[in-house]
Amino acid sequence: MLLSKPKGVLCDISGVLKDGVDGTDEAIAGSVKAFHTLQASGIPFVLCTNESSYSPLEMSEKLGKIGFQISPDRILSPISAVMQTLKDGNHRPYLLVNKRVVKEFTQFDQENPDAVVVGDAEDGFNYKTMNEAFNILIKGNCKFFSLGKSKFFLDSGALKLDVGCWVTGLEYSSQQKAEIIGKPSAAFFDQGARMIGLPPSKVVMIGDDIESDVGGALSAGFQGILVRTGKFRPQDEQHPTVKPTLIVDDFQHAVNAIINS
Repeated sequence: MLLSKPKGVLCDISGVLKDGVDGTDEAIAGSVKAFHTLQASGIPFVLCTNESSYSPLEMSEKLGKIGFQISPDRILSPISAVMQTLKDGNHRPYLLVNKRVVKEFTQFDQENPDAVVVGDAEDGFNYKTMNEAFNILIKGNCKFFSLGKSKFFLDSGALKLDVGCWVTGLEYSSQQKAEIIGKPSAAFFDQGARMIGLPPSKVVMIGDDIESDVGGALSAGFQGILVRTGKFRPQDEQHPTVKPTLIVDDFQHAVNAIINS
């Protein structure tokens, strides 16, 4: 049962609204209808994702093709957040990110980097790129940004390594802790609450990741709903430290619980 009726919603994308199947996106059963129900309810919401393989504009276009119409400015992603951070610090980034989003960073001088940015680089992770990032980090006076730090994600029905393992390796070797830009960072959740215009205590997070989505939200003062879709595993319900506010079968049940609370 929800502790109180939420006035706003943060919602993950992959594993909650959609799944990846053989390189294409498919809406999870009932999620499109529930999405429209949430929109019609008037409850403000923001999609809050760690996906750094696409820009918010590209994500908006991809979601629109499978029935989720949403403006890019209602999608909070690590890409938009780290770009603002780089601008604020006037940084020169070394990019270990997905090739699809490299174009988003053309505005930045990338000579003599003073910051390392690691995201969902996929096949871009190899000894050469990891060693380049490592050598920049050990020079000192260098910022280290991780676009999320999840352990794994679900794709085409199989779990795959996420950015967390690569970042942890760089942290171990460089002895420098990465600043997480994305879930489970409290600052990232707080940014989502500001986009909605409500304090964390009035907002609920819906996610399929017991630690990054639900654990991060709870630690930041939000309520957290865990859905049994996406990367969810039965043992998540007995997590030793993260106790969701509510556990439901899917996004449709989450929306119904919020509206009827």
